[in-house]
Amino acid sequence: MKRRAFIALAGGAAAWPLAASAQQPMPIFGILLVFSREAGRTFTDPLRAYMQALGYVEGRNIVFDVRYADGKVDHLPTLAAELVAQGPAAIATFGDATGLAVKAATTSIPIVSMSEDLVRANLVTNMRQPGGNVTGVSIMGTELDAKRLEILAELLPARSAVLLLADPTTHRESRPALDATAAALGLTLREAVVGTPDQIERSLREAKDGGANGVNVLSSALLFALRGRIINLAAELGLPTIYQWPETADEGGLIAYGPSLRGAFRQVTTLADKVLKGAKPGDIPVEQPTRFSLVINLKAASTLGLTVPPLTLLRADRVVE
Repeated sequence: MKRRAFIALAGGAAAWPLAASAQQPMPIFGILLVFSREAGRTFTDPLRAYMQALGYVEGRNIVFDVRYADGKVDHLPTLAAELVAQGPAAIATFGDATGLAVKAATTSIPIVSMSEDLVRANLVTNMRQPGGNVTGVSIMGTELDAKRLEILAELLPARSAVLLLADPTTHRESRPALDATAAALGLTLREAVVGTPDQIERSLREAKDGGANGVNVLSSALLFALRGRIINLAAELGLPTIYQWPETADEGGLIAYGPSLRGAFRQVTTLADKVLKGAKPGDIPVEQPTRFSLVINLKAASTLGLTVPPLTLLRADRVVE
């Protein structure tokens, strides 16, 4: 009897860790976005899909905690603190402002940030050895801003005026390169810093009234989230416009040059998978895109009454008919 009682007791004790483990809460994967819930779907939908492809199913083995600033940058520190207070296993951010807000809120929770340039934004100190609790994907936005201006110039009359559309949340050092490119091509640059649909509309209308011939939408998570408004206004005002992400040309934008957004999301989720499995962000090198595409939407060109030069078409990686 004593032996049977001991075996039963030992068996019950062995089961305790399993029962406790079964009751452990699922890990939280936090996401902080500077824009609204609706605009943020551009980021959350593919992120969830790629995470699911890696085996992370919401409600089964992970919980997504998404916070939205609704375009109010001054709300980010509070949202970051609230998110950190939930004790997430990792946090993903998109754009400089969100990454910096979360970095200021925690030095221990792993952060995976997609940004124009993580080093220039002071999110990491080194690409190969980030150190600290941040790693991520630098999408080389600032390096490509001047290249996009060069491509746009091929579609415009000589000595055109071009509006640079920028946002207030992005750390940018591309203006010297933009100025040098404009001087070499005989372009006049104007700049508008915008963060809301109303500001975008006012700036584009003022640019058109002031004689602008085209628009270069500078690299920005915020402006990408607001791309629908920019695409519609550019068509209405007859302003040839170039964008950061090739996928924007599929959605009606005239022309776009840069890395694939889907590819960047895959990189983010791969890094998130590593930190969720225990890797230290400071030991994971920051990744960069390896392929860049030029996509031209000929339907948008027709709407604008614009003829795309044959050489530009020949250089396109893809043409949307």
